[in-house]
This record gives sequence, C-alpha cells and structure tokens, in this order.
Amino acid sequence: MAEPHIFLSYSRTNLEAAVALRTELEKAGFTVFRDEDSIRAGDSWMERLQTALQGCSAFVLLYGREGVRRWVGAEVQYALSRNLSPHDDALRLPIFPILLPEGDLTKLPPFLSLFQIQRWQTGEALPATLIDAIQRKSELLDDSNTFDGCPFLGLSAFQPEHANLFFGRRGETLDALKLLGTLRDDVRPDHIRVDKQYCRWLQIEGNSGSGKSSLVNAGMLPLIQQGILWARTGYEHWHILKPMMPGEKPLQQLAEVLEHSLLAEQHQRDIGKRYQSLLADDKALALRLRDFKQDGKAFLLVVDQFEELFTFSDPTEKLAFDRQLYTALQDKDCPLFVVSTVRIDFLEHFEQLPCLKELYRQRLCERYLLPTVTQRGLQEAIEQPARLAGLDVSAVTTVMLNDAKGEPGALPLVENALRVLWEQREGNRLSGELYLSKGGIAGLLEEQADALLALLDRDLPKGKADALELLLSLTRINDEGRHTRRRLPLGEARLAAGGRKADPVRGQKIIDYLSGRLEPDGSNRKANGSLRLLTVVGEERNPSPTDSVLSVDLIHETLIRAKGKDEASGKLVGYWKTLYDYIDKNRERGFYRDQLARQAKEWQGKSAWGRWFSLAGWGELRAYRKLRPERGSVDERFLRRSRRMAWVQGGALALLLGFVGESYLWTLNHGFPPGYMLEQQKFRLMNWGLLAEPLPEMVDIPFTTDAFQVGDSDADWADAIVKAGIKESNNIGFPATQGTLQEPFALGKYEITYLQYDYYVWSQQGAEKSPEYPGNAPNENGRGQRAVVNVSWNDAQGYLQWLSTKTGDVYRLPTEVEWEYAARGGTTTDYWWGDEVGQNNANCLDCGSQWDNKFVAPVGSFKPNPFGLYDTAGNVWEWTCSEWKTDFDGSEGECAKPDAASNRRVSRGGSWNGHTVFSRPSARSRYITDDRYSTVGLRVLRASRTP
Repeated sequence: MAEPHIFLSYSRTNLEAAVALRTELEKAGFTVFRDEDSIRAGDSWMERLQTALQGCSAFVLLYGREGVRRWVGAEVQYALSRNLSPHDDALRLPIFPILLPEGDLTKLPPFLSLFQIQRWQTGEALPATLIDAIQRKSELLDDSNTFDGCPFLGLSAFQPEHANLFFGRRGETLDALKLLGTLRDDVRPDHIRVDKQYCRWLQIEGNSGSGKSSLVNAGMLPLIQQGILWARTGYEHWHILKPMMPGEKPLQQLAEVLEHSLLAEQHQRDIGKRYQSLLADDKALALRLRDFKQDGKAFLLVVDQFEELFTFSDPTEKLAFDRQLYTALQDKDCPLFVVSTVRIDFLEHFEQLPCLKELYRQRLCERYLLPTVTQRGLQEAIEQPARLAGLDVSAVTTVMLNDAKGEPGALPLVENALRVLWEQREGNRLSGELYLSKGGIAGLLEEQADALLALLDRDLPKGKADALELLLSLTRINDEGRHTRRRLPLGEARLAAGGRKADPVRGQKIIDYLSGRLEPDGSNRKANGSLRLLTVVGEERNPSPTDSVLSVDLIHETLIRAKGKDEASGKLVGYWKTLYDYIDKNRERGFYRDQLARQAKEWQGKSAWGRWFSLAGWGELRAYRKLRPERGSVDERFLRRSRRMAWVQGGALALLLGFVGESYLWTLNHGFPPGYMLEQQKFRLMNWGLLAEPLPEMVDIPFTTDAFQVGDSDADWADAIVKAGIKESNNIGFPATQGTLQEPFALGKYEITYLQYDYYVWSQQGAEKSPEYPGNAPNENGRGQRAVVNVSWNDAQGYLQWLSTKTGDVYRLPTEVEWEYAARGGTTTDYWWGDEVGQNNANCLDCGSQWDNKFVAPVGSFKPNPFGLYDTAGNVWEWTCSEWKTDFDGSEGECAKPDAASNRRVSRGGSWNGHTVFSRPSARSRYITDDRYSTVGLRVLRASRTP
C-alpha cells in the first residue's frame, strides 16, 4: 500500500513550526504537500487548491495563535467538503488537527471539534496514535466525553451556541455556504468584484420540519463568524445582525434588530425613531449600515420563516420591508448580505414582493433547496452527540432510522425521541425497550404532549381545554391539512388561553406552563424536563421586554402536521392526534378569524357614518364568539362595537311585530344580509305560485358516440407543475385516458346559485330532516346570484332528490367524463377559449378578473363556452358523482355506488382562489363527501328525457 500523501495547512505565522512538522511527518515515511505559495498565487487558486487536495489522502491542520482564518479557512472548507461528501468511507479525506501551545481551542470551528485534537510543539516527536491513524487513513474522533447534560434539543431549533451538537447536516451547510459571494472558482479573494456572479442574498428552502432554521443558526452562522466566507466574499470579519422573523410588523422587527445589534448600550437605542426612519425612507436600512461600515467587515441579516411576510405581516409594512431589503442589497456601498429561510410551499407568493421578486428573476438571489436528511445524516445526528456525552445509543439507532425512513421532517422527531429517552436513561444507556413500548418517534411525541395537558388539567381546572384553544389560535388552518404556525402577540395569546371569561391572568399561567417556565402553582419546572409546546418570541432580544414586543409561537410545526392517512378512513392523522383532531373539528375557526380581520380592516377605513353599516351581523358575531383578539386592537374594537350594535338591534327586534319581524329574525339567525328579507317574501310568492320558482336552466349537450380524451396528455406541462410544487400529478388529470358518453344529457347552464339553493332549504323547513342553509360566500355577505359554496356532496344529493321530485325529471351530478366533455365544449385547447389563460375569462388566482382570489362571482359573469355553459373554468369547484381514484381506471365514467369504499369524490373546474392551472378542464381535486368547503359548489345534470 502506498504511503499517504499529506496536505499540510498552516498560517504563515507558524511557518517555523510547519517546517518542523513536515520534517517529523517525512521521518515517519509520509510525503507532505506544503504549498509554498504556489497555490495562492494567481487567479485560479481555488482550482489549484481542489486539485492539490484531490491528490492527497490526509489533511493535517496546524492550529496556532491565528486559528483558522483566511487562506487556512479556505483550505479547511475544501477539506471538510471532501471529508463529508463521499458515501464511501474509504474515499473520505481524514482530517487531523494539531494544536500548538499558543492555539486557542475555544476558537476552533465547530465542524473540527468532531476530530481528536493532537497537542504538539516543535522539537517533540509525533504521537504514535497519530502516525498510525494517518497510515491507516482512519480518522481519530474525539472521545473525551466532554459534554455535560443532554446533547439532544428535542423540538427546539438549534442556535449558534449548539454548533458543537449540530450533526447530520454538515455537508449541506458547506454546500449552502458556497452560494454566498462569488460563484466563480478562478478569482482570488483580494480580486473579487461585485457583479452578476456575486450573490448577497441566499435563500434556504425546504419542507416544514426539514431543519432550515437549525442549518442557518448552528451550521452556517458559527462558520461565517469565524471567517469561512472570506475566500468567496472578500470579507473575513462579519457583524451578524440578530436573526429576525417578520411577524405582523416586519419593519418594526427590523428596527429592533438594527438597534440591538448595532448599539451596545441600552440608553443609545431608539427603536421608535429607527422605525419611523424605515417607514419614511426606502434607503434607511442601507444608510444606517453605512454609518457602521468598517473596512473588511460585512453585515449579515438572517430572516427566518420568511413566509410570515405572506401569512402574518401587515400589507403596508410588508411592502416597505420589501423595498428596504431590495435597496440595501442593490447598494454596492452597503456590505449587507441576507440569508432567509422559507417553506417550499410558499415560493409562489414571492409575486407579492414587487422589488425582491426582481432579484429573484435576475438570479441575484441564490436558492438552496435543503433536501430531506439522509439516513447517514440521521445516524450522525443520533450517534455523534451521544458520543460527545458518553451515551450508549446502540439499542435505538437502527430502529429509529427505520422509523424515520421517508419522513421529510424526521430530524425534530428523532431529536425529541432522543431527549425523552435521555431523561429516562439507564445509566448512560438509552433504552430500546422503552422506545418501542412508547410507539417510536411519533408515539413518544404524542404521549409527551398528552401527558403535559393531563398534568395541566389536574393542576388547573379545565386547563387542557383552554390550552387546546390557545394552540388552535396559534395555527393557521389549511383546508388540505397542511397547517402552519401563526404567531400571536402575547396579549392576544393570554386572552385565547383565558377560558370563557378571557382571563389574561389565567392565560399567562397556561402560557408559562406550556413554554416550560412555570408550573400552574408558580413553581419552576424541572430543568431540561418535559416537552415544551410553546416559545415566547422576543425575550432573547430584550432583557426587560414589555408585552408589546413579545409574541407566542408553537415550538415546532410537527405538533400540527399530519404524518399520513388512516388506511381505513382515508383521513389525515396527525403526529399529535389530540391537537390535530381538535383543529379538524374547529377548522372553520381559521376562516372566521381571517374574515374578522378583513371586516375589521374594512370597517376601520370607513368614514364615521360608514362604520355603522360595516359592523358584523348576528350570524357573524355567533361565528366570532370564540375568537379572542388582543384588547385595543382593531379586531377587538370592531367586535366590541358590533356587539353593542347587536344589542341595539336586539332591542329594536323586540319591537318588531308580525310579518316583517319574523323575516328580519330569519335573516339574523342565518347570518344573511338584511336585504335578504325581500328574498323570503319572494320565496313565499314562489311557493304560492305567484312567481316562477328559481329552478336551474338546462342546456342539452350535443351527444356523440365517439371516444374522446379525458384528462391531460401534456407530459412536459405535468412535470413542470410537479416541480413547481403546485399540486401532485394525479390532481391535474395526468396521464389522460379515453372516455365515451353512455346517454344524452342536459347540464345546468350555470352553477347552482345561493338563490336557488336557499329556496330549496326554505321550502323544506319543517321537514323531518330539513337541510341547512349554506354559509355565506367567502369574504362578503353576498348570496343571491353568486354560485353557492359550503355545500357538501351529501348536501348536494338532498338538493338533487328534491329537484327530481319537484320537476318529475331525474337529476344527478355529472360523472367526470360527462363534466369534462361538456366543459371543453368540443375544444381541445388547454382552456376552452385557447392555450393561454388570458384576461377576464374566468375567476381564479391571476385570471385577471375583479373577483380573483377575493370573491365568488355571480354566475354568468364571463363568456359561455361553445356549448353555452357558463363558468366551467374557475369560480367554484363543482362536485361530480365519481369516486376519487388516483389514476383513471374507468370509474371516471361512472357514478360512485352507494356502498363505495371511499368517502372521497372528484370535483372539477377550479375556484376563485385556485391557481390558473386548476381552471383547465382536465384539472381534478378530491374532497370528503360530508365536508363543506368555501371553494366547492355544484352544477346539476338532467338525465335524458327520451324513454
């Protein structure tokens, strides 16, 4: 076997020691590469460095007074890449740090702390263990068991101080760092130019629970602080601004970060003044950083959970924040770099940022997609922290790795399970028997969370119920079960947890308990003890924070995520079933919360008299009864005045007699607009035969016996949709199939309207099983000629049976095949009007209509298709009678049988808030038969009248 060829990395200040070390290594029979300035000369030094390292089989780092800086840092970075990248351990480049007497171990980069440090000084022989390890090309790992305490963080995100415990993502960290600064490998650090191949904004993208925040905080920031970006940016020294989350007031958060990061003394800070300057001048951020600019030093701003700009932030502040970042990043005299983290399912929302989206389009923002952690990475995350703490994890490693396979958010689940097992360890051993008995990584989380609420309920009566209300308030509910975190101001969180009386004192006790600060009786919780469900944001930046700067957040989205579907029911099952089921039962709360915010904002913008007519009605107040907005907020003032008006209305109602009084009560009870009183009178006249009943107008569909395409055959388009993360392929009707019509039929000229459905409900009042009025159309009280929504598939069957009885014809929902044939209107283009969505052809997200992503449009607002049907594209999804199947298998041409195994049905046509691609006639979606949705309605089919 050939003797190893060693790359010797050292600082010029340690040249004498480097020569002596080279001599010792050569005495041991090794050949040593010492660059002698040959690598660092000229502009292709990175390529030469990589070539030199590629030819070496060991990397020896001489660590002295200067630590790992500049050229040495660049050499170490490439050595670490070769150490971490290969899947075959035999191809790894072993690293051997050698510590000189004057070296400071506290400044050793965290990624090097994994290796055993060899102490040596000039004149000494090299340790025999080191020589043997180099000969065997085998790493010497640190086995000193120097870590005291639990080396696992549970659900908490890693912070910079946890860098020595951050394993499993080190290769990804180095890959991400390569995207900041120059993207060229042929430029010396002192010759770097800021051009189109120079990146100052890096975005880390990934799924929920993938570890984006931990990668930045514990992986990237410590290395950046130690100068690892010098070779690519030209900056060795960095002023890292305290990481921020946008929150509701991103500009105010930025002002706080600037004042706390740039000014050491409390008396020097003026957050209010800084906030006003950011509001007034788009250059304020750049100018402020210029004031603190130093030669050779750059600023780094970390914006964590960037998606809060789209889900939480005030629209005005969001746009101002967008302009501030854009201006600073474009200013060549302002050495600002930005690292942001964002969930991958929010990427399409960058269209809301008119300035930063331009950097996106010009590719001046480098994007790093954080992949799912590998099995090898998970193994490192389990074994390496355990090794530092002297723990035996042999009994749990393999079974944990098996449990975590295919799970995109495995890291937090594994970390949490390891922490629980550490708390109940047997000596230094983590028990495999205990792990299995608790149900693995998911079972441990669920048991912990349920136990925590049970203890709270024991010590604080009804504490569990109030805690669940708080957790629900901290959740942004998604119709498809992909819930996200929703941060709340501390004051609002107290009220949400304060029970029926909204007692802020009680609410604070629950927040303290769930965040791990206090027991209900006021005593301290055990250090490093039970699971924390909440975190109070803002305390870390403010030694003596006021309530106005604090907010409450879920500790991790794993608490509200689904782990998969139940095989029997097909419903999503959460990692923590108790909370996930509670959210599912109260899913309308999220809609009402957003509706309240919109109404309150609209009310605030009205004149004095206009506000009287913009207050919430009785039905809305009933829906809002469990909401607890922060006292003094716009939402709370709107609710308070609406309730006062409701009392006034109640008093007036007591004075109303007879016919009008009953009609008015009818509208109030059902949350209808007052003008709907007239509709009830019309219903009476229709019922008496004095007015025509609002029955659907039907269009006979041209019949054909020829086969035709169902679904979409454009593979390139389907692949592009999947890669863009818009929807999985089975929801866009790909691959296509062939379909035929079984018999002639007529289809509703329009979607069923609120007027038509409300008349049906009104006419059935007093029946044994009378139907319910559907909820109002989203974002407004309008009903009438708007397409009806909030009607389940089962509700639709009741309407169809009533319609069939009343008319003597047979009405049903169309099959998928019938619907698509009629919707295409004999065309073969992507949309019935052409291959492009165009402008004002439909109501959907970015369809160019006045209702886009806001309201359900009145039926017939757009041109009809060639068969004379209106609104087959967009507006509302339309139920079909076909059972959902992932792939076309022939059932798309049939109605689901009464004993169908699945309770999911196909809907077609797209909706007012859906992407344009779902307005194609091939697009499909699936919904549960007994659930009601604000985007789903129906269009009726009349069977052939020919015997």
